[in-house]
Amino acid sequence: MNAISKGLLGAALLAAFGASHASPIYYTVNGGATQQLDVTPITDTFTGTSTVTAGFCNLGCTLSATGTLSDNLSGNTTLSVSSASTSGSFACNTVSLSGFPWVGSVPHSSIPSPLAPVTFTLTGVSVSSICGSCSNQIDVTFDPANGGSFVFNGPITPNGSCSVVGNLTSSNYYVATH
Repeated sequence: MNAISKGLLGAALLAAFGASHASPIYYTVNGGATQQLDVTPITDTFTGTSTVTAGFCNLGCTLSATGTLSDNLSGNTTLSVSSASTSGSFACNTVSLSGFPWVGSVPHSSIPSPLAPVTFTLTGVSVSSICGSCSNQIDVTFDPANGGSFVFNGPITPNGSCSVVGNLTSSNYYVATH
């Protein structure tokens, strides 16, 4: 077998071996048993004080979102938000969040090791209130530090003039490694 053929065969075997042996993401919840994200996805509710801007209103609300973080070692790491709501003032109670599930994925191979913040672009987002409405997508960052949190920090684009800025945490404490 000539050197070029050996090189191509070696590269193909390395690519196949590397794809099937991607580094998994491990996590613990409240100091419990270690789980592997591609085997046991995380589903939890995260809550926090957020600023919701819709049209001409800038509202300080409590935002609560339930979502699932899952992984496919040879494909994508996915965040799927199945429900979300706001509470607080009268104006916060008029905010309607819809379009669920809001879903965003990143290639598993792009997840940094050691694990660092990862940004998902959630699509399907729809927000309406007495102040205005908007829809389409928003960036949300999962930050694995200090128990894990989801950080909303930006506009809902491209339809409307809304944004959500806030840090949502769970009552559970997550430790994640990659």
